[in-house]
Amino acid sequence: MNLDFELAVRLKDAHPPEAPPWWPLAPGWWLVVLGALLAAALLARALRPRLERRRLRRRLLAALEAIAAGHRAGAADADTAAEVSQLLRRAALARFPERNAAGLQGGEWLAFLESCDSAPGRFAALREALTVEPYAAPGAAAAQPQSGVAPLLEAARGWLRAAV
Repeated sequence: MNLDFELAVRLKDAHPPEAPPWWPLAPGWWLVVLGALLAAALLARALRPRLERRRLRRRLLAALEAIAAGHRAGAADADTAAEVSQLLRRAALARFPERNAAGLQGGEWLAFLESCDSAPGRFAALREALTVEPYAAPGAAAAQPQSGVAPLLEAARGWLRAAV
């Protein structure tokens, strides 16, 4: 019996092994981290053009609002129409650089605006306001009974929201 007691004293309790350390990470976790970083980079690259277009749209709409405020303050219709036309050209060049919109005039310019618009016919009634009024003499635009500047501002606002 004495021998059994000595053997029993030498026995130790069974303990579970120590928990593995959390650092350094196992190779599988490194792959997960790398995959997450790659997915984040691809997502940022995919969203960048959309964010840039949104910033451009906000800047252009703010510039259009400044033009409208100037018109409400008493700017001439010809000046306002010229500023709106220039703003639309800047927007077209910024948003569609490959389509060479800088040199378009008259009907070609209106056709370009219509082709980039989600609501066709927006500028159909404003042909004079976009093609003639910006180049008219300062007193000639005021002599017309119905100015196309207010509808032009609204059409430009809609085009900027839709196309840019």
